[in-house]
Amino acid sequence: MDNRSGDPGERSDLPLLSGGVALFDSGIGGLTVLRHFLDRFPGIPYAYLGDTARFPYGTKSRETILRFAREDVLFLKDLEPALIVAACFTVSSQVFPDLGEECNPLPVVGVLDAGARAACRVTKTGSIGVLATEGTIRSGAYPAVIKGIKGEGIRVFGQPCPLFAPLVEEGIIDDPIAKLVAFRYLEPFLTRHKDVDTIILGCTHYPPLKAVLESILPGMHFVDPGFELALELEESGRLRNLEGKEDPVRRFYVTDSPERFVRIGQKLLGHRIGEMPQVLTLPDPPDPARFPEIGPSTTGKGDVRFGVQDATESPEKMGVMGR
Repeated sequence: MDNRSGDPGERSDLPLLSGGVALFDSGIGGLTVLRHFLDRFPGIPYAYLGDTARFPYGTKSRETILRFAREDVLFLKDLEPALIVAACFTVSSQVFPDLGEECNPLPVVGVLDAGARAACRVTKTGSIGVLATEGTIRSGAYPAVIKGIKGEGIRVFGQPCPLFAPLVEEGIIDDPIAKLVAFRYLEPFLTRHKDVDTIILGCTHYPPLKAVLESILPGMHFVDPGFELALELEESGRLRNLEGKEDPVRRFYVTDSPERFVRIGQKLLGHRIGEMPQVLTLPDPPDPARFPEIGPSTTGKGDVRFGVQDATESPEKMGVMGR
């Protein structure tokens, strides 16, 4: 059944998370992030929003990405989570700081920084590669964050991979087509950038292709930022007070094609999705006059410098303990 919901009165009937975690992405790729959360925090309620009708975000303008992300966050806030995760690298790299107004007072975290920190820890050569969407590469967010951690001596080489996300969305993962496309994108690391020893999978759609990538670049250290984010949150203790729920709520929302989302998404999630996701019409953002004109691209650092709290901080530093 197509349970479309756009009217505020209808949305008030949606089940609340009661202090759980809400994640959003442009499609099904963010389920790879949720998978790591389920592995480490199985007792927490979750909601996942996949904006499947407007996938992909990575090819859109920054203004459009911000509008979409604001609409995603406005919907998720109505569910009353304790934490919002922007499980989308395009959002995390291009417009994350601008979401502070919508998220306030909720803490929000992106997926960019955790992967950058992990890559900086493991690289031996000081040369790091980034596989990402065109938008993430164009933003320059990863070089800025990585050099902020390791200094100007570090080298960062970005490679846009626009066909990876559609392949994963279609379930074409362990397939000769996927390997052919991957070989084309990895060719620079076989020739011009042979000193790269660590590559960040800078899109939530890419971890399912890890086995294919490793077959082309054996010995390369591929960093999954979703895994690293869940690990950092576990080590920080930030989500400890949210666990222990009996039969925790797990809700899935999409903006198009719930059957396809379930069919392919269950493979990425590694769990049954259960009841059919609800199909939404997302709320319009507030009066744009309240928000300044979008300026030049900024990096997606989730800290107080941008008015958005970094949810990997300890609860004491966070200030917001969750509701």
